[in-house]
Amino acid sequence: MEVLATHHVAIYTHEQQRMEEFYTRTLGFAVTKRWDDANIIFIDIGSTTIELIGRPEIEGEPPALGTGAGLNHLALKVANVDTTVQELQAQGVSILKQPADFQDIRIAFFSDPDGNLLELVQEK
Repeated sequence: MEVLATHHVAIYTHEQQRMEEFYTRTLGFAVTKRWDDANIIFIDIGSTTIELIGRPEIEGEPPALGTGAGLNHLALKVANVDTTVQELQAQGVSILKQPADFQDIRIAFFSDPDGNLLELVQEK
């Protein structure tokens, strides 16, 4: 088997428009494709793509930071975690875990409007 790269990460959401605005306006990523008949939006996040799948009938929230099993968070590599946190807070984003050093990286955690966990990672 030869894996070339990641293609996308799929996120079910009951509020697709709010999620699209968060990933495009707040985080600054671009929509690359829409399949309106399937209620799917693809958003380029750099090294992969997020597939937002509109599912208005879905209820509940993803597991909280450090709980549950399976996929836990999506990590975004940034040049400076502290600066990025300040920019996010200025836009009204709540930071779940403030910037901190961990091993040989600097990290912080926040979530999207649906509660999906996102990590900022700065390599030292």
